Amino acid sequence: MKLATNLTSITQAKNEIRQDIIKKRGELGGLEKNEKSLAISKRLFGMDEFKKSKTVFCFLSTLFEVQTEKIIRESLRLGKHVLVPLIDPEEGNLQASRIPSMDIDFMIGKYGIKQPTLKSRDIVACSNIDFVVVPGLAFDNIGNRIGYGAGFYDKFFKKISSDVTRVAVSYDFQLFNLVPHSDLDEPVHFLITETKALRCLDS
Repeated sequence: MKLATNLTSITQAKNEIRQDIIKKRGELGGLEKNEKSLAISKRLFGMDEFKKSKTVFCFLSTLFEVQTEKIIRESLRLGKHVLVPLIDPEEGNLQASRIPSMDIDFMIGKYGIKQPTLKSRDIVACSNIDFVVVPGLAFDNIGNRIGYGAGFYDKFFKKISSDVTRVAVSYDFQLFNLVPHSDLDEPVHFLITETKALRCLDS
């Protein structure tokens, strides 16, 4: 892949990759998606960083993403504090809401993101987070990430400690040798797919 070198061309290159990955994700059957998600979850559970973590920040997956419900339920079963993202529409930032179980009420918020309802929210500080499960559309083995374009996680990572473990979960077809990126993009430390667990080269 010939990498773009200015912000406009980087954005264009990212958008092309986004469209390609969204199409491929949409072609996954339900059974295949569930099998891949289960394999990803098992690899994540085997990480020392996960085993040692006390507070896990994990996104609530949409229909087309790696399914994270098992990750959340297992974290709760192990007695970890589990936080899920809330979008602050005014500031354009991510907030953290603690959930005691998956049996609380959820709603579909902005950008189609699942989040606790107003009555179910328990917004807490992000200072105790030590493990983050990260969504995204494309990644490379250096840890560069292409998200959905709003920059929520880039801002979020700048807000929390750089020592917090950032783990991206994705399907194999979402991995590239190198993805277009800029200095504004925050990398992840680990990549987990259905067939491999990678420590990113720059982490």
